[in-house]
Amino acid sequence: MPRRQNGRNVPRTPVNIVYRTIQAAGGPTAVCHGLRISEPTLKRWRRAGTVPDARAVLEWAALVHPGAAEPQLRLARRLAGLPAARR
Repeated sequence: MPRRQNGRNVPRTPVNIVYRTIQAAGGPTAVCHGLRISEPTLKRWRRAGTVPDARAVLEWAALVHPGAAEPQLRLARRLAGLPAARR
C-alpha cells in the first residue's frame, strides 16, 4: 500500500461525503429535522453515498454553510455525486 509523505497509509476507500456532512450538520436528528425527512431516508442516502433529491441537497448545503454561496454550491455538487466545478 502506498504511503503519504508523513508516513501514514493512504485510505483504502474514498470518504463518504453524506456521512461527513451529517456530522457537520449536527448529527442525524438535526439533519432529519432541518430537511424534514425521515430517518430511513437519511440512512438510505448515507448507504448510497449521494443524495438524489435536489431540494434536499440545496437545503442541506445551506444548513452547513449559512450565508456562504460558494461553499454551499461546492458541497451541493459533492452531495449530488457530481464532479467538482471547473474554476
